[in-house]
Amino acid sequence: MPDKPVQNTNKVTYISGIRQISNDLVIKEQPLQLRLSYYQSVTNGKLISQQLSSTIFSITMRTPGNDKQLILGLLFSEGVIKNIADIDEIIIEQNETNKDHLENNNIAQNELPTSKNQNLWEIRLNKNIKVDLNTLKRYLITYSSCGLCGTTSLKSLELKSPPNSPRAIEWLDAKKLGFWPNIMKENQQAFHQTGGAHAAAIFDQLGNLLDIKEDIGRHNAVDKVIGELIFKNDNFPMNTNKGIENKISLVVSSRVSFEIVQKAIMAGIGVIIAVGAVSDLAILAAKRFNLTLIGFATSESFNLYHGEWRMMPPSKEK
Repeated sequence: MPDKPVQNTNKVTYISGIRQISNDLVIKEQPLQLRLSYYQSVTNGKLISQQLSSTIFSITMRTPGNDKQLILGLLFSEGVIKNIADIDEIIIEQNETNKDHLENNNIAQNELPTSKNQNLWEIRLNKNIKVDLNTLKRYLITYSSCGLCGTTSLKSLELKSPPNSPRAIEWLDAKKLGFWPNIMKENQQAFHQTGGAHAAAIFDQLGNLLDIKEDIGRHNAVDKVIGELIFKNDNFPMNTNKGIENKISLVVSSRVSFEIVQKAIMAGIGVIIAVGAVSDLAILAAKRFNLTLIGFATSESFNLYHGEWRMMPPSKEK
């Protein structure tokens, strides 16, 4: 049975100096360790064979639930995989010796409230996938508040060979898109229970909510919702499908940093709509990769930083 994203706890509340004891719900946060298993060509004399190797790819703090989607979204946005067919299996790791790695990173086993195996996952890549060992040699140690800090830049994003940005123009309705964050918020179950969860959602051109994911980390929420898109679309990213120009938007409950823009770009999503601010590097990335970037979105107003050609002309009505 999937782990619940919230946890019961006790709290003491002071109201006008009067002390009250009651129960509360808080968002869960647990470590997720990802081990990547892949095949390498080994030469023994004239004989070339495939040898299975593995390495710890990432340790991140996340809210349990939709772990496979998070894993897919992370591997895709980091350029490790191109589509779901690159992966043979995503499984809970059976090797108990991996607890040593968590302990070496100051994450004690007795601090985990659920089975430690639920936090140890193995991704087995297809034999035909060539792995960039320089990428795998670094440990992508991430945290719920910062994402993949210090590992990204415009140049590194270019080297990941992202898909072309969707080319469709004049389809975003300025009178409607500002309501989408409200629709997302109304569907945030963990947030309403705890006040501690970020959300990422996918909307279609008409403002229909296609999917929503929540997590204590804003980057994780984006990975989860993109991972769900990968599960649902065999030829992901969708704008690479012949004759299809997707008109979907990624809506986030947070500010937008470069990392979130990178994830959208790698997924072939052309629009990001944020409740919060955007960074200068996020704007530079949006300009470089033709992304429509919107911040401080409310039902009354929003700021558009790049990509106005996707907006419907003011005189145009549906």
